[in-house]
Amino acid sequence: MSDMPSLTRKSQSSRAAKRDELRQRLLEAVERLLGEGESFTELSVERMVSEAGLSRSTFYLYFEDKGDLLRAWFAEITVELDAAASDLWSLGPDSTREDLRTALGRIVAVYRPHVTLMAALYDAAAYDAGVRDLVGAMMDRNTAGWRRHIKAGQKAGVIAADLLPAETAGWLTWMSERGLHQLVRHATDPEVDRLVEAYTAIVWNTLYAPARSGL
Repeated sequence: MSDMPSLTRKSQSSRAAKRDELRQRLLEAVERLLGEGESFTELSVERMVSEAGLSRSTFYLYFEDKGDLLRAWFAEITVELDAAASDLWSLGPDSTREDLRTALGRIVAVYRPHVTLMAALYDAAAYDAGVRDLVGAMMDRNTAGWRRHIKAGQKAGVIAADLLPAETAGWLTWMSERGLHQLVRHATDPEVDRLVEAYTAIVWNTLYAPARSGL
């Protein structure tokens, strides 16, 4: 009897490892299909498992549906995205434009390898409540991070005092999300560098430049 908990944990660990392995195979298949122009909304489980070399029964043994597959992936990538964003929120009063560019560049660098699946995630959010909740929570965290950053900068006198923190944070969050989705998705390395530079200019000139020029 004393061995039962140990056997149960081993079984659960084995199942989790198998689920992770299958998820990776399926996501790679999804990325290939989306790269060929297919829409995640219209992509069937049958098409996914066929591309991944799996059976429908195996898929449903580990995943409830397509949304469950994306939710499992997003739960992990969110940690990486949040860590990148924390570099931005931690910029202090003495931070330079180059510091800002480095922080924004890291966010773009983390997002870029996952841009195809992120696009699928936003497609799924239109009809999957669970995915929609995850996306909404991420956007809320990003908006709150910008808002706190703006308020702290205004208090320190390095961010324009006349900016509305909540409203400005909302615009920055959603403009950034659309930019990452629409502009970075098909950009080459040199184009990404220019996009990061433009992103930096927008944020710097909106938040910091007015205060630092005495306006």
